[in-house]
Amino acid sequence: MIRSTFRLVPGVGPWAEGQVWKAGIRTWDDLPAAPGRILSPRIDPRLRDAVSRAGELLAARDAEGLATLLPKSERWRLFSEFAGDAAYLDIETDGGDTVTVIGILDARGPRLLLSGRDLDDFPDLAAGWKLLVTYNGLSFDVPMLRRRFRSWRPPIAHVDLRHVWHRLGHRGGLKLLEHESGIVRPERLAGLDGRDAITLWHRHLGGDADATLLLAEYNLRDTVNLQPLMQRAYNRLVERLGAAAPRLPESSFGDVGYDLSKLLLGLGGSSDCERPPVR
Repeated sequence: MIRSTFRLVPGVGPWAEGQVWKAGIRTWDDLPAAPGRILSPRIDPRLRDAVSRAGELLAARDAEGLATLLPKSERWRLFSEFAGDAAYLDIETDGGDTVTVIGILDARGPRLLLSGRDLDDFPDLAAGWKLLVTYNGLSFDVPMLRRRFRSWRPPIAHVDLRHVWHRLGHRGGLKLLEHESGIVRPERLAGLDGRDAITLWHRHLGGDADATLLLAEYNLRDTVNLQPLMQRAYNRLVERLGAAAPRLPESSFGDVGYDLSKLLLGLGGSSDCERPPVR
């Protein structure tokens, strides 16, 4: 999709980009050399320069540089090129300013960081990320992490799925979106939300191993489910725009299920444990 993107300079919005596509200029390779007309004598030189620069950045695998050329609302277009370098992230807190759990899915698989155990490893683990995917992360996860880890700078290429799916017509939170998308959680996680995660955290502090395991699984499901939701959103937006970009395969829980189960077993329990009462 990024190679079909011309929203790289002021003056080229959704309508103008659509006009470029209608003129048969579907990708950067179709751009006519000067003095061939693209949109107007005022915009064309700047657009040619921006496309040339974007091509250099893409060849260098510079997601951050490309992100600075795009409007924030269009950074989802980077996903197909940088999916392999993407990280999906979700956090839990104690109900205040303390980050208690960080769930991560990236090229190294799912991981869970716990306060008091390995939470301080987060900046090092996040160092190589090119693209960040969250749900409501612009408002919640990233500001919380910035306060907790002053030296950490999130990737400029950040896709907040809350805003992307709002554009696609979704109104509501992550759990409702999962339900509408056919993503099913195990019964032991049914109905759990962020308030329950706070309760489970305090039970974890009291030595409740089952609460620790349930909190971990709850957070990791939030995290890994972002991947198929990102893929689905990308495909729907490409289709809606009518852009010259192939659809991406959509993953399922089975793609990470083994690794997630192994991670949970490493916490000293079973992912099939019964759900302890949390209210």
